[in-house]
Amino acid sequence: MIHRTPHSTRALLTEVTFARYQIVPEAGIHYLSADDAKSAAPDYLLSEIRQRVARAPIRFTMRAQFSGPLDKLDDPSVAWPDSRPTLDLGTIEITRVDADSEAAQRRLIFMPATLPPGIEPADPMIAARSSSYPISYSRRHR
Repeated sequence: MIHRTPHSTRALLTEVTFARYQIVPEAGIHYLSADDAKSAAPDYLLSEIRQRVARAPIRFTMRAQFSGPLDKLDDPSVAWPDSRPTLDLGTIEITRVDADSEAAQRRLIFMPATLPPGIEPADPMIAARSSSYPISYSRRHR
């Protein structure tokens, strides 16, 4: 599965450019059949990634997809066509799984509005999510 952030961001270059991030698996996209999904263990994903990363690093390409003139910028529920231009930004590499993955996950907090200088949110959902994620984090730590 390609992870496509539905949120638009605004890059402040010599001109304003709108883009969405995509995280594309180097190994391709693979799905379980309906029968395999029904019979998979509850911790299937954790077990599978541990086995896979033990064989070799898992890599993803981080890519920016640029908007077209009629693309909706303020509605993350509307996908942009695959025909839009993209630019590879780098590689994400997973080399190990944390020994206590569950505890590590509880310590994480995702803040979608934490962006590098020159990048601004362009969609109102980013602000809404940025206020709700700390609440979720604090509830996990009660």
